[in-house]
Amino acid sequence: MEGSLLDGVNKPETQEVEDMTVLEKKHSVVIEAPNKIGKEKKFKVVVKVGEHMEHPNEPGHFFEWIELYADDTFLSRIHLTPEKTHHKLITEIKLNEPTKLVGRARCNIHGVWEGEKQIKIE
Repeated sequence: MEGSLLDGVNKPETQEVEDMTVLEKKHSVVIEAPNKIGKEKKFKVVVKVGEHMEHPNEPGHFFEWIELYADDTFLSRIHLTPEKTHHKLITEIKLNEPTKLVGRARCNIHGVWEGEKQIKIE
């Protein structure tokens, strides 16, 4: 990764967990959702960080928020605090066309991180 982690949006260089750096494993955003859904059918989406390696959750180092987008459309945000909250956003959504879900999370030290998942319509 070139430049500062606080400039722009960060993504792991690879999707292969075994090839990720420790920093990438702790900060990568993982979206859990079905690969295919029915048009206008409600489904559950879980956006997580620290899935590949535990991220600190203490006053000096923690995730401040997690967001979910459908392509560029903002859907949901959860604000987090150190120690008492956990690194997970859970929501239900409906889609009417193939969509790229985008999850973003902001670490107070290492900036914004992003992950994505393509959803197909049956």
